[in-house]
Amino acid sequence: MRISFTRSGGFVGAVAGCRIDTAELGPADRSELESLVAASGLTESFEQFSPSARDLRQYEIVIEMAEKTVSIVCDESSLPTAARPLVAFLSARARPQRPG
Repeated sequence: MRISFTRSGGFVGAVAGCRIDTAELGPADRSELESLVAASGLTESFEQFSPSARDLRQYEIVIEMAEKTVSIVCDESSLPTAARPLVAFLSARARPQRPG
């Protein structure tokens, strides 16, 4: 499984992200990430933004699995509750990136 994650927006507008290939992780991190993806409920692609999302963080998550690819683009208000632990895991590994 490969995951691309980008977090942008918010009051400052900073952009951060990461790319993770579970084949390159240690067993504990791989197991944790796979469990978070399974528990997230992110099984179908979607794009959703709150009308009042002007200063909210925005997330782009692409999960590439053997059987399919799921792409999610949303703001923190539209992020499903079950996906928040996954976003926290990815955010902890995100590094500053140039916008664009």
